[in-house]
Amino acid sequence: MDKDLLIIKRYVKGLRLAAIILFGLYLMGLATVIFVPGIQTLLVTQLATCVMVAGIIIFGGIATLIKEDNYGTCLFFAISMQIAFPLLFLTLFNYEYSMVNALTLLGGRSLDYIFYAATAPMAVSVLFARFYVSLFFIIYNLLLVLAQFYLISTSTDIYFSFDYNEIANNTNAVFGLVFFQNITYLIALAIGLVTLAWVIESNLRDATLQERSNNLLGRYFSPEVREEIEKNKLDFSQASEKEQNIAVMFTDVSNFTKLSEGLEPKQVLELLSEYQTKMVAAVFQNGGSVDKFIGDSVMATFGTPVSRGNDAQNALNCIRRMQISMREWEKERSENNLPVIKHRIGVHYGSCFVGNVGSEDRVEFTVIGDTVNVASRICEACKEIKSEVLISDEVKLRLSENLPTEQVKNFEVRGRNKKVTLHKLIV
Repeated sequence: MDKDLLIIKRYVKGLRLAAIILFGLYLMGLATVIFVPGIQTLLVTQLATCVMVAGIIIFGGIATLIKEDNYGTCLFFAISMQIAFPLLFLTLFNYEYSMVNALTLLGGRSLDYIFYAATAPMAVSVLFARFYVSLFFIIYNLLLVLAQFYLISTSTDIYFSFDYNEIANNTNAVFGLVFFQNITYLIALAIGLVTLAWVIESNLRDATLQERSNNLLGRYFSPEVREEIEKNKLDFSQASEKEQNIAVMFTDVSNFTKLSEGLEPKQVLELLSEYQTKMVAAVFQNGGSVDKFIGDSVMATFGTPVSRGNDAQNALNCIRRMQISMREWEKERSENNLPVIKHRIGVHYGSCFVGNVGSEDRVEFTVIGDTVNVASRICEACKEIKSEVLISDEVKLRLSENLPTEQVKNFEVRGRNKKVTLHKLIV
């Protein structure tokens, strides 16, 4: 899966969570406007109700409908609503009350309310799971606080005091200590939320890269091999290579071209997929790794990226598992009056360069060397020698069991001057 898509999937989860929280807040706001008696006029009540309903519809819709392909649209509506709502609220407040009337009603407590009103939107912004979105909302709410603070502080009625009696008896007296504490808390909250947003974004991207790596590893390596990779902390993100001895296996479907002539393209793909699935399962069960798929061929290796014991023996065990699967599949297809599928297997053992190759933008884990070419040619030789399974002498010598075989000495492998000794296997 593409890295950007994985990140978007996590952004979607974050925005959905934020939308659910905001949906609940707007729902509570609507209930407050409707059921809690206030001093506002009917017009303001109606306008506030409309704002709350709009918030419920928008965020409820986002929480319900958001997907990877409409994330951008949902984010746009969420940001627009979060920008518009405070401005609409302030507009309604100023429409209902002049600054003088507001100060008469609330006095110095107005300064406390503007601090409290900023905290919830700032905290919710982190749930969007995007650093720059969170940073924008934090700064936006801080600026709203500053604007309101300026309007209130310019009033001649509001003043700071440290006299408890005066503060208790005069609503216009602002407790200076509490005020500076509020400023400190708000700044600390902003710094903390920005830091948290940054950590969330960093962890999200790290998790995305890890998931992408796991997805890639899962295509080519068995769970046991992946565990070894993680244990040894092998890095697959950079180009690298090392030389090591491994067993290389090639399999391909016999007469595939002729077989596919009577099939629709979709049927050919389904046939290949089923065959490759069976082969991959056998490879993984025996500690092997899938290097690549080449048409109707499967290239597998044993001993990469780390050896799991006797790699030649693991390759032999894999062959046995493959043949059992093919016989079961043959029986199944025969019972359904479908063409029987046969295949060829060739295995060679030797030195290869193992590691990541490619450019900076595209890196692929693979094996390169003469051993790979010989294994491919041995698989091709099955047709000429009339054997379903062929292994090289290098493989047989490393088996942990004395396996009876039919030897083919000094066989000329296509494209190679040096002759090889092969062994027919009946498994």
